[in-house]
Amino acid sequence: MNKTIQWIIWALALVAINIPTILMASFSLFGTAEGTSIFSVDYLIAAGILLLGNIIILQLFLAIHKGHYQGFVIGLCAAVAQTIGLYLMGTVSFTAGFSILVGSILVAIGLLFWEIKSP
Repeated sequence: MNKTIQWIIWALALVAINIPTILMASFSLFGTAEGTSIFSVDYLIAAGILLLGNIIILQLFLAIHKGHYQGFVIGLCAAVAQTIGLYLMGTVSFTAGFSILVGSILVAIGLLFWEIKSP
């Protein structure tokens, strides 16, 4: 697969994953009182949501940078599953979406470690 196409797919995955992730992170800040310190637990939860959502994006970036086509394809499958889970969780079924989302994030963490370890 051409590197240009991989970068286009990466950008599409970045947008598709970050739209619901940013919405969920901002929704977690609705109960925060005005004037709350940025180092509070509420902001930590929002940052954690953003970081967990973007693990697969980092893995895809490393796979493209290192030229690992197999890691890119597996990561892309995990990104699609994560996107489906995020949109299901936000619209139709929280439990099914949450199950898919947790599974895809666990796969993404494993893939990220695999991508970092591979030469």
